[in-house]
Amino acid sequence: MTRTTLLSLLICVVAFLTPGTALFAADKELKIAMVLWRGETESERGLKEELKELGYSVEYTTLNAEQNRTKLGHILREKLQPRLKEFDYIYTWGTTVTKAAKQIVDNQVPQIFAMVFDPVGAGIVQSMDSPGANISGASNSISVALELDTALKVMKFAKLGVLFNPREKQSALVRERLKELAASRHLEMIDLRSPPALDSLQENLRKLKDKSVIVDAIYLPPDSFLTSNAKLIGSELRAAKIPTIASVDTFIGQGALIGLVPDRDEIGKAAARIVNQHQKGRNLHSIPVYTQKEPQLMINVTTARALNVDIPKGLLEKALIVE
Repeated sequence: MTRTTLLSLLICVVAFLTPGTALFAADKELKIAMVLWRGETESERGLKEELKELGYSVEYTTLNAEQNRTKLGHILREKLQPRLKEFDYIYTWGTTVTKAAKQIVDNQVPQIFAMVFDPVGAGIVQSMDSPGANISGASNSISVALELDTALKVMKFAKLGVLFNPREKQSALVRERLKELAASRHLEMIDLRSPPALDSLQENLRKLKDKSVIVDAIYLPPDSFLTSNAKLIGSELRAAKIPTIASVDTFIGQGALIGLVPDRDEIGKAAARIVNQHQKGRNLHSIPVYTQKEPQLMINVTTARALNVDIPKGLLEKALIVE
């Protein structure tokens, strides 16, 4: 046997035995419980696609709270907790689910989250660079300051209304950040509290349409209840001639004017890559929380025309355009 042949065989053996290689991953089977707030989203599709691409064969168990806190508590206590040790990972979507699940999981099983806007502020991790427990994930955090400053390049506004759900931690955290930024930019912020009840939302929209509440623009934070009513919000605010700054692409697709938004598919893929790092031997508590460095600028040009808003050419050239 020649020296070249021996070297080739040695390389093949090393590749086969080394964890983290494609050959190793291809034989790796995982069981993942997915605890969701409003059903499967682009993030879960990204997670599944990336894990498959990385060579994992995964058995998923889906537990959907259907935006109901009572049901969330039930599935965590009655369906997840008794079976915790059956799973290799617990995947959780959003701040509300992740925070509640963390108490049940309690570091017993690795927890991977996605679409948590402020994991530190919500008390989910110690820091973005070092989560500090058996948990890590991918955040949909976008600089609220950058969102405001981008919107101010498009239109002038002094009174900024904020539709937010006080019962959703993520929404409330963004509202607090907005309050700080509004003061530094000499903006008046007007709260429009919209708990998860359609009549409350409709009442706020009515006040905006009949001008009993006067604003120059509306900000829509990342919020599951509001997102599920994006079509209603978009059509009503466009009819009221109120420009809208959105933090989720769904809003812009349904009529909001402009927004810097996260790529939800990529957030799911980032969560999958964290699983892969953990499988290769890295502790979750030392894997930094993923955040997107360059969020996508989206502009609804149909809304811009309806509101007679002129979008600077430089922004149009960088934006994902929605008709």
